[in-house]
Amino acid sequence: MQDFIERITRNFLDFFSSLSAVKKIGFLFIAGIIIATMVSIISWASKTQYEVLYTDLNKEDTTQIAALLSEKNIPYQLADDNKTIRIPKEMVEAWRLKLAMTGVSFSGTVGYEVFDKQSFGTTSFVQKVNKQRALEGELIKTIKYIKGVKRARVHLSIPENSPFVSEKKPPQASVVLDLENGVSLTPNEIKGIGSLVSSSVDEMRPENVVILDDRGKKLSENIGDPLTAHTANRLALEGKLNRKYETQVEEILSKVVGDGKVIAKVSVEMDFTESTATETKYDGENKAIISEVVNSENLKGSRPSPQGIPGARSNLPSEQPQPGIPETRNDVDKNLTTRNYNVPTTVIKSKNPTAGVKKVSVAVMVDGRRVPAYNEKGDAVLDSSGMQKTKYEKWTEADIANFKAIVASSLGIDEKRGDNIVIKNMEFAQEDLAAIEYMMRQKENRALILSIVKYLAVGLTISLFFFLVVRPFIQWITDNTVESIEDFLPKTLEELEKIQTNQKLPGLEEALPQIEEKINPEKIEGNMLREKIISLVENDPAKAAQVIREMIHSNESNKEIA
Repeated sequence: MQDFIERITRNFLDFFSSLSAVKKIGFLFIAGIIIATMVSIISWASKTQYEVLYTDLNKEDTTQIAALLSEKNIPYQLADDNKTIRIPKEMVEAWRLKLAMTGVSFSGTVGYEVFDKQSFGTTSFVQKVNKQRALEGELIKTIKYIKGVKRARVHLSIPENSPFVSEKKPPQASVVLDLENGVSLTPNEIKGIGSLVSSSVDEMRPENVVILDDRGKKLSENIGDPLTAHTANRLALEGKLNRKYETQVEEILSKVVGDGKVIAKVSVEMDFTESTATETKYDGENKAIISEVVNSENLKGSRPSPQGIPGARSNLPSEQPQPGIPETRNDVDKNLTTRNYNVPTTVIKSKNPTAGVKKVSVAVMVDGRRVPAYNEKGDAVLDSSGMQKTKYEKWTEADIANFKAIVASSLGIDEKRGDNIVIKNMEFAQEDLAAIEYMMRQKENRALILSIVKYLAVGLTISLFFFLVVRPFIQWITDNTVESIEDFLPKTLEELEKIQTNQKLPGLEEALPQIEEKINPEKIEGNMLREKIISLVENDPAKAAQVIREMIHSNESNKEIA
């Protein structure tokens, strides 16, 4: 092994010493570039690879994590304006688990963990503050579970308890939400957050919870007046019913006129008047007698007619009637019956709904249809691409009437109630999608052509650099300075022995014939030269061809000179 290394070293030194000064400088320059490139690659490969531990942090979080990493002598890098922290790639998973086990809470979020380390003799004021801190921290943790919420801050204002009812104030809360990029909360989600916070604190009402976003925009409505809230709910109900009817109209007509060719607007006027009615019904046919009382009276009597001197005495009953005076009779036969009946009755108490439809107004606009275009001869009209053209055609009055009947039936339109429905056929504005598609195709084609040109330029540059710089430089470095066959081959046996002794041709020692001491050099000089030439040609045909080519060019130049 050592002989092999010494041989390579000797050959390289001989090769380098045979170069000219300019070639030596060029060789050293190229070797320096290659060595520098290899060192850079090795340095880059052995460099520590950092990976993101946490990102999108605030200053408090970054400071807290950096302090823990510095305490454990863990290298880290800060990026993205100190919002991102990186550590060595092989330590990321372990440190995420370690930070979770140590209970590190980002953004100062501390929940009921504040009570884990309580010192003896803590005052009631400190206990109250810790309780409020814990409640705020737990609310923050809960709110962050909502999808789209990146961070949250909760501030509670819980007043002191007062023995006087008139001095009691309800607790209040303020919530600041930091949302993900492109995320917006729906009204139901905002109300849900308000209900969550208000339900976590005693005697807190949802209207006392103010919710803001990270830009200070108020998200919650905070309607405290019951009448105003009731009105807002009514308007929301009308809007919901309007959207429902509009969706029904568009769905049923889009099956006929096409998707995107129907626009419907519905205005529903609702009656929120509350009314209560009581109705009593009697069943006279199925009556029953509960009790019956019968009173009978039968009287018979007579008295004389008035006689004598007019006056009170003549009318007294005790007076004896005079002879021949007729009597006045008074007979009474009286029957009184009293019956009590049980008559079945039905009492109906009804209350009308608080939200009734008072009037419905519907406005529908439909687009026409596209039909194939024909010329006066009945032939199809073609465009430049050979496709048949189309023309706009309105719907007939019968079709509009059918649309109106379908919409009226689907929405329950009642003309007696004052409902109104209008359907108009109008041509919709058509977007020039073909031009947009053509522009997009042109843009994609340009991008493709630029990519192809870029890669071709890179390939061409590399090829030209290799063929015009690297290859000529290698040939220039390794080019043999021998100009003729006489300079390349030894002329006599003494020169051959000298070459073998001094090894002036590195790499060709084995190709040269060995001279034995017993052989007479003078007799076999021609044979040895011939064998040496054959051996050199067989071992290095390219070099031999180069020598022959130089000999031919040398002969031609000599002839021209002659």
